[in-house]
Amino acid sequence: MEHLLSFSHRCGADPDLVLAGGGNTSLKENGVLTVKSSGCSLADIRADQFVRMDLEALRAIVNKTYPHDDKSREALFLADVNAARLPGETRRPSVEALLHALFSQRYVLHLHPALVNGLTCGRFGARAAAKLFPEALWVPACRPGYTLARLLADRLTPEVTTVLLQNHGVFFAAETEDGLYALLDRMLQILAAHVGRPLPPENALPPADLSRPFTPDHIVYCGLGPSLPDTENARLLYRDACKILFYCQSFGGPHPLRRDLIRFITNWEAESYRKKQG
Repeated sequence: MEHLLSFSHRCGADPDLVLAGGGNTSLKENGVLTVKSSGCSLADIRADQFVRMDLEALRAIVNKTYPHDDKSREALFLADVNAARLPGETRRPSVEALLHALFSQRYVLHLHPALVNGLTCGRFGARAAAKLFPEALWVPACRPGYTLARLLADRLTPEVTTVLLQNHGVFFAAETEDGLYALLDRMLQILAAHVGRPLPPENALPPADLSRPFTPDHIVYCGLGPSLPDTENARLLYRDACKILFYCQSFGGPHPLRRDLIRFITNWEAESYRKKQG
């Protein structure tokens, strides 16, 4: 648990890696997945803000059949995820808890850095990812939570350590804390070299269009415009969108979220819950 808290705090304290309640971390040990609870901040998360879950029960969810309509599927999926918590656990696990469980490695780190999302939100992101990170899995934009985990269930072999999610972020998986840092640092160094120019001052960043958000976090904290909510998190995430727009120029220009995914995120109870916690 000490190592889980260590890398959670280290990543959460870096605004280039984590903003607001974004990102999540986990540890597998003796058949138990310990995963960040929804809505907590990695920068100052406490041990009691992680959720302990039965790893076998959680992994079994991926083989279940759910209704096709979003509302029914998500309600049943949430009930099954909560049922996989160990006795006495009351916190709600991260919406990506199932995906954390499907990785075979002991530690998992999920982040949404602007530099990485310049790639994942770029028009030619998939092409660039194949060239820069041939070892990584690229996942086209899809509904997070169950749909994402099901899509990856058969692709997460023990050799997979990095997953790039279009219009979302990145997952790293390793057996050690140092292994996670090595994967993260390597990706950031390669991307920075590819971009080849420093991020301009804040007042020189290109303005982002809130009606065409890049990631779920921008919807959760910024809304869909035209005005920005009067909160610090909204301002942080708007600046994050401007940074992504700058980095996207090195990957073919911007590729915002599809409109069907915008509708899903806007109406997704899981993200409404996360916003209330943050």
